[in-house]
Amino acid sequence: MGLTNNKRIPFLSRVRNFFSGSLFFVKKIFSGKPKNISAVDLDKKLVYSLSKSKIPKFSQLKYLGKTLNKEESRLINFLIFIIIINLGWLGFNAAQQHLKVVPASGGQYVEAVIGNPAHINPLYSSLSEADSDISRLVYSSLFKYDGNGSLVGDLAESYSVSPDGKTYTIKIRGDARWQNGDKLTADDVVFTFNDLVGPAFNSPLRASFAGVDVSKTDEQTVVFTLSESYSPFLGLLTFGILPQSVWGQIDPASAPIAVANLKPLGSGPYEFKSLTKDSAGDIKTYTVTANQNYYGQKTFLKNIIFKFYGGAEEAIGALNDNSVDGLGNLSPDDRTNLIAKNSLNFNQLALPRLKAVFFNQSKNALLKDVKVRQALSFATPKQQIIDQAEAGNAKIADGPIPDNSYAFNAGIEKYSFDQARAASLLDSAGWKKFTISADDFATIKTKSASSTAILNNDEKNELILGPGTWLYQEQATAKTAVKPKKPAPVVLNYLIINLTIIDDAENNQIANIIKTSWEKIGVKVIITPVALSDIQNSAIKPKNYEALLFTEQIGNDPDVYVFWDSTQAGTNGLNLANYKNEGVDKVLEDGRTNTDQAKRLADYQQFQALLSADAPAVFLFSPNYTYVQNKKLKGFATKSIATPADRFSDIANWYVKTGEKLEW
Repeated sequence: MGLTNNKRIPFLSRVRNFFSGSLFFVKKIFSGKPKNISAVDLDKKLVYSLSKSKIPKFSQLKYLGKTLNKEESRLINFLIFIIIINLGWLGFNAAQQHLKVVPASGGQYVEAVIGNPAHINPLYSSLSEADSDISRLVYSSLFKYDGNGSLVGDLAESYSVSPDGKTYTIKIRGDARWQNGDKLTADDVVFTFNDLVGPAFNSPLRASFAGVDVSKTDEQTVVFTLSESYSPFLGLLTFGILPQSVWGQIDPASAPIAVANLKPLGSGPYEFKSLTKDSAGDIKTYTVTANQNYYGQKTFLKNIIFKFYGGAEEAIGALNDNSVDGLGNLSPDDRTNLIAKNSLNFNQLALPRLKAVFFNQSKNALLKDVKVRQALSFATPKQQIIDQAEAGNAKIADGPIPDNSYAFNAGIEKYSFDQARAASLLDSAGWKKFTISADDFATIKTKSASSTAILNNDEKNELILGPGTWLYQEQATAKTAVKPKKPAPVVLNYLIINLTIIDDAENNQIANIIKTSWEKIGVKVIITPVALSDIQNSAIKPKNYEALLFTEQIGNDPDVYVFWDSTQAGTNGLNLANYKNEGVDKVLEDGRTNTDQAKRLADYQQFQALLSADAPAVFLFSPNYTYVQNKKLKGFATKSIATPADRFSDIANWYVKTGEKLEW
């Protein structure tokens, strides 16, 4: 390699380099090493002497092209191209792995609600889902249910329970503020509770707190004192807290019409922004906006808008034309009316409700036989009912406590559909089969056409039974000391059950599936539909039914005392089966007074085992709450709710806008 462009090197530098190179040549001559030093070696030495470093500087690289031939230049360019491609690929992969799409603040969510709000006030909001939905977002409570149905602290930072279970001391978090910036204190909690239990406001929640008093020990601590221990008490403290500064100025007599009902001041994640009304004065839209003073996790959605409709058909129409983004409590029948199903998420939320057939043994003596009740349980096709009447939107229930409860006893008798076992139980109980042919029935029907008075008891029953194979028993006659002059006639009992239902499409479909299945094992079923408006007074309150198809709302806590304790049987009680069992009474009463969770668990495990063995009801299913949302909304993760308003339990995680963030 020859030297070039010497004119670019300063004169003194060239002189220095010349002498340096000459000196190197002289040393080589006088050394003992070979003297055949090539010109190339001298050129290298001279070049290296121009820089202290053997690594070329960027300013030197521009001369590279003048020292390389064409093949070398092409190779270098190709290698540079490969390096650039590899660097780009590595960068792309790194971005793919570490660049994350994350929620971003902003945007809005619009939901359709059936009904109209009137009292967005914790004292009254439980009466209306429209009120409860908004109240849940605007107000905070001492405790709340999370997305898995577990009770967690909200305003309550910590709590303690006295050994006797009668005193609950609750510490309120110090960073809680009202949406106007004022501090929320123990005075607000005491004020709200006293209004709730007082007669002036007549809150529907009042009865739940009988025998409970409240006081404060300091600005952040309240104490609830109970007249007797009640383990599920904390679960009652999920009502919203009112600001004393606002409601303390309102006369209870005018509270229902106060402006603060519709333009509330709360401490929840959202605050009132605006509302619109139609010409009749009904609220058509209601907007809440993110509360900047909220103590909890800040929400991504800036606004939530509720639009109110008169019925499901209107609400579904709004969802179909994209006027709204979501709709709660979609029925299986209404799902078929949705158009763009692929653009929607159908969130199935577990509800603490149980659909069951309750046997009232006092109205039908045949149901007193446990084998009959067990047989009817085995003969009930629960999965078929769910698939056909609920469109699959439910979960089989095996007992009085849902299987998503911590207290569920998985070891109880499940009463899976088994008609052979049902028939075997009835056979062992002494039930015999007989058949009414079509001809026999036609003869009886013709005979009865003139007057039923000419029919004997058997013929009257056969007229009710109709053609088919049915079950009967010979009724035992009471023994007397006096020998009868002639043999007493044999009295036959026919296994006939009247099934009372609320008269609607869903219940009629369920009842007919049960009727078909029970009649296959010889049990005659007569369906008695009752209007929803009459069911309480004509059937439930007086316990005027043999078997009742009904849904119980049992709540998230396993305390089901009001549904199964013998004190709750009879008129006005919620023990729909009129069930009485001393062993069950004992564990239910212990379960609601024990503050030790392990002991409570043992109590409810035993309760379920006892009840399952007695089979006082056929537990069918727990219905799901179907919450439909447009797929553009992300972050919804709730699985279980205690009330429909609990679908907003994870509202802080919902979002419609996204951004990107590198995470290493």
